[in-house]
Amino acid sequence: MPGSFSVFSRLLRWWYSPYPFYFNDERKNMVLTVGIGLFVMFFLRVYKDERNEVLFGCVTIATLGANIVLLPRLLPTLFDFTSWTVGKYIVLTGWHVLSIALVSSWINIAFVHPELTPAANVARAFVNVATTGVITIALVSLLLRNYQLRENLSDALAAKRELEKIHSLKAQKEQPAEVSLAEKQLITLHTETTETFRFYLPDLLYVEADDNYSTVVWKNGTGVQRKLLRVNLKSIESQLNNAFTIRCHRSYMVNINAITNVVGNTNGYKLSIADLDVMIPVSRPKGKEIMERIQQLRSMMEIA
Repeated sequence: MPGSFSVFSRLLRWWYSPYPFYFNDERKNMVLTVGIGLFVMFFLRVYKDERNEVLFGCVTIATLGANIVLLPRLLPTLFDFTSWTVGKYIVLTGWHVLSIALVSSWINIAFVHPELTPAANVARAFVNVATTGVITIALVSLLLRNYQLRENLSDALAAKRELEKIHSLKAQKEQPAEVSLAEKQLITLHTETTETFRFYLPDLLYVEADDNYSTVVWKNGTGVQRKLLRVNLKSIESQLNNAFTIRCHRSYMVNINAITNVVGNTNGYKLSIADLDVMIPVSRPKGKEIMERIQQLRSMMEIA
């Protein structure tokens, strides 16, 4: 029983893990649908000896164009690219296959093979779509993964260069840059109890939340310290409202000054924190904002 639960938990995490919504760009997605349609024409002609390959290729282009380009326009809430997951990609891919098969079935019945029974035409369409779709889906999935990996690696390398500039600027100043920028701001956090907690903003490394509790991690003269507080992350976010802290994940807030490195992979970004052997995850909606904040910090330090 525990083993089955563990497998189910891993599958659930995989199902909800981030995944790109194709290229997040209508023009690129339209080019992708045309490319898939051309591949379908080639496959049907060469491997299936289908004499109406152009017709079915056009059906593929039109159907995928409607699903990938038109539907996100009509249903923007449902097609939230920033929260796209493996599960949503699988469901949408299944809808691609079903819709193409249904349209192809109607074309078979009405134009291509009217001499066959409707059931035979439907079966023929579904077999063709299934056999062609397996290869197409595998190729497209690999393409999307590689594209997302290149994008994230490129952004992570750019952020790393910005961080190196920040570290260089810090080394050139007698006083640490984060101290002068934040002016040694004293923060007081109010909890859901009568307890309050005070620390200097430049000392903050990150905050990790667990339901209604949050752990504040900071560094002072005696080393890295941790304090567990009964307060949720949303409340801390509102209390820390400043240019140097940012919520990068539903369970984490970080001090931009404390980031030492950014690592990118197909699932997004992770942040290395100064003096700690931890990697803070970055949710997809916050990825670009983290990069922009790092660039802003470097610009502020150059001006200061």
